[in-house]
Amino acid sequence: MIVRIFAGCLIAASSVSCVSGSSPSPSPTVTITPSVSTPSATATVIPTATPSLTPTPTAQSFAVRLPVIEYHHSTYRFSDTVMMTTPWFQSQMDWLADNGYTTLTAEQLAFFLDGGSVPARSVALTFDIGTAQRSDYAENILPALRRHGFHALFFVVTGVIADSCGMENKICWEDLREWAGEGLISVESHGVSHPDYTALTSDEQRWDAQTARGIIADKTGRSPIAFAYPYDSYTEGAQRVIESIGYRFAVAGNTRDDRAVRLSDPSRYALPRVYPYSNAEIYPRMHALAGRTFGEMIGFYGESALPVTPTAPPPTPLATATPPGADADAYFRSCQTVDRATDPTQRLYALNQLPIPSSLRAAAASQLAFPVIRKPSCNVARGNEPRGIILHATRGTLAATLSQFQRPLATSAHYVIDRTGQIYQLAPEGLGTYHASCGGSRSVCRADCPLCENTAGAFVEPYLQSIGIELVNDGQLVAPKTYAGLIYEDYLMSFGYRYWEDYPEAQLQALRILVNDIRARYGIPLELVVGHYRVNEKTDPGPALNISWYRTGNPPRGPIFTE
Repeated sequence: MIVRIFAGCLIAASSVSCVSGSSPSPSPTVTITPSVSTPSATATVIPTATPSLTPTPTAQSFAVRLPVIEYHHSTYRFSDTVMMTTPWFQSQMDWLADNGYTTLTAEQLAFFLDGGSVPARSVALTFDIGTAQRSDYAENILPALRRHGFHALFFVVTGVIADSCGMENKICWEDLREWAGEGLISVESHGVSHPDYTALTSDEQRWDAQTARGIIADKTGRSPIAFAYPYDSYTEGAQRVIESIGYRFAVAGNTRDDRAVRLSDPSRYALPRVYPYSNAEIYPRMHALAGRTFGEMIGFYGESALPVTPTAPPPTPLATATPPGADADAYFRSCQTVDRATDPTQRLYALNQLPIPSSLRAAAASQLAFPVIRKPSCNVARGNEPRGIILHATRGTLAATLSQFQRPLATSAHYVIDRTGQIYQLAPEGLGTYHASCGGSRSVCRADCPLCENTAGAFVEPYLQSIGIELVNDGQLVAPKTYAGLIYEDYLMSFGYRYWEDYPEAQLQALRILVNDIRARYGIPLELVVGHYRVNEKTDPGPALNISWYRTGNPPRGPIFTE
């Protein structure tokens, strides 16, 4: 199904107007106070502290929904009835500051989408930058952000950013590096040339979004994590492309009736935005939402809050090691408390506050391209004594997999590795996760299962003597000619299928580091690093993942692991 949303269909009481999304938007900013930690513009990090995450004796309020505001520039004019003026823009920034709003960074918005807590009064400021408006940004927009300690997401069309400053009123890369270094913005992606994604093939979408991401990383030293669809126009296939490239979320426009972005929003690759435009006839009422004022519009999309007294420390990258199994029992008991919550939102919030003890050694963590992100799951069992590693393919997207593993009474794993090489940890290694099971009966699993008995020959569930690792991968391909990702052709048709999604090198490198560290800590031999198909009658992770053997087919590849 094709979903086509044109930039900003702004709905007034009696008319509908559409706003062009011709320029990228700036990244959301964070109100800078002594209690807020602003992530570095040059590092991929998890927010380590916000006012909402600091434990206090009294309950705090955390957002359940919030607005993402779409700006272009402070003199933007789509028509006589849909426009912005510099005084209106300044008054909107003043209103946010006067009413105690936190402006989120890209990392903090991604954290919120992962189920993490941000202050109840939070917004994300985004600017689509695709036209030569440097003077307006330098003289009006950046000073307003600076004055209030705000942060914004700048979604840039890379083709209109100048290599040299001073050219035709264009923003240049040096400008963006300077503003990002000041902590005012994060530089995110709006593509290379602002094409309509509904008119592109999946390969063309991939080229545009991936090329833009590489250019921004090269020019700024930081890979963007957010994408804005040109014209706010996208397809369902485009969402999958954007996710597979490594973006953590994407924004569109009027994608649904409720334009609030929700905690753990399932539409993280087509998030709605709200439009702060007006006209001289109705100002200070906005063009959208039946003529509400700016403040009423922000409240309408962000009023809902969840009062909670935090008891757990804020999440941090898992870079230090603890003894295997340490704190596993405490984690299990905490899960029992989490699962008593009857409200799903309250449960998800409490779940995401659980600290996961990491066993990954510092030397291994330092080799990873990204810090490990924790994404707690309570689908765990006591008593794991790892003597093997079982590898799986998700057969679905990263977002769907993580969401599934956080649902109560569902499956789980210890780790998920995205195609970018980003690792997520879901549970302590000292607990079993339900990634491979015989359902309580040895006969359910394969007769030659290498991890279904203990060393004494007695039946033990494989999830109680293994570490489970899921790799984001689609598995066998039904229509390879239309598939935009990497493809492996299995000449032997090992599992009855010829074409499979291949595993990219970034994902394999993260897998090597993680598996080698686990093997060293538990003394696991290479022959007990196995695919799920060695345990049950499954096909994952498929023939594309050649663990310790040479891979024939197209393309061929040497063993992933060697002794």
